Amino acid sequence: MKERFLVTGGAGFMGSHMIDFLLESYPESTVICVDKLSYASNYLMVNLSRAKNHPHFEFIHLDMSTDYQELEDLVMGISHSGGADKPVTTVLNFASETCVDLSFEDPCFYTRNNIMATQNLLECCRMLLRKHPLHTDDFAFIHISTDEVYGEQNHLDSANEDSRLRPSNPYSATKAACDLIIHAYWQSFKMPIIILRPNNVYGPRQYPEKIVAVTLKALLHFKPDRELPKEYRIPIHGDGHYTRRYLHVSDLVRAVDMVRNKFRKAGHVKDWTGQIINIGTQDEIKNIDFVKEICDIYMKEKYGVEADILKLVHFSKDRQFNDARYATDLSKINQIGWKPNIELDAGIRDLVLMTINEGTGI
Repeated sequence: MKERFLVTGGAGFMGSHMIDFLLESYPESTVICVDKLSYASNYLMVNLSRAKNHPHFEFIHLDMSTDYQELEDLVMGISHSGGADKPVTTVLNFASETCVDLSFEDPCFYTRNNIMATQNLLECCRMLLRKHPLHTDDFAFIHISTDEVYGEQNHLDSANEDSRLRPSNPYSATKAACDLIIHAYWQSFKMPIIILRPNNVYGPRQYPEKIVAVTLKALLHFKPDRELPKEYRIPIHGDGHYTRRYLHVSDLVRAVDMVRNKFRKAGHVKDWTGQIINIGTQDEIKNIDFVKEICDIYMKEKYGVEADILKLVHFSKDRQFNDARYATDLSKINQIGWKPNIELDAGIRDLVLMTINEGTGI
């Protein structure tokens, strides 16, 4: 079956990897990217450099929080040239503002750009299924959320998909709100939806506001004959003892596709619609130890020495609130046969080598 994929936020870090995966795996299907091109998705669209030359790739520049009619026409596949409509068959919703620090500065920006954008997208899909009710059996709405919606976990606990949502910052609160609205569209309108909640995702193309990309960018300024200037030092919130789990972006997109295929198989639609699924790894590490590992690999590969971490970082004022630990139960995703292929050490080493060889791994 030739599909029409709509990938929102497709010019960003995760979305662009999803697009490359779809174009390679389903070369006869159409992949449509919608993105408003914010700072993190790169105004020059370098993340789409591979995709943009593919004959079945389309890019649409629009803001889902404001450009409702254009978005609805796109989802409906309305032809303004008199041809047959070509509605979207699968929506993969990656669109999101994700920087926690910036969400403390302007919470309303996150409400507009995360919640309203998702609400508009859902409404467009609802209108599609109301106009073409038989299309419901061929349609899937898959939303990429975050493990941060569960809030802090103590050192013995892991949140499962039925755990209470306890977001602790404006960013994660908007993601939790999106999850609840999406789930309500399943309950109220029988929209075929799945919500995925991954761990912290890392990999190539990540905008340098996340810990891996920030560290790699800082190391590019290091010279062995002098200390790293203070303005380039790697910021560590508080004492750096908060722990996180990490998932490589290639493992994420593979998981999204596996879930989608399970969802779309005959007999699985009713079983899978409305599902919430955690995606992640057991690769849990303290922030300070993680930064040290990245720095050690970089220094050994480039200069043959160990990193003096205290000369590379600066301990900054902590966030107004910072969850000490995130951890999720992965039983459900493992039951459908998915496991990560890339261990954290190997994934970081690949990024470091890319940074050394190409001047950027970010």
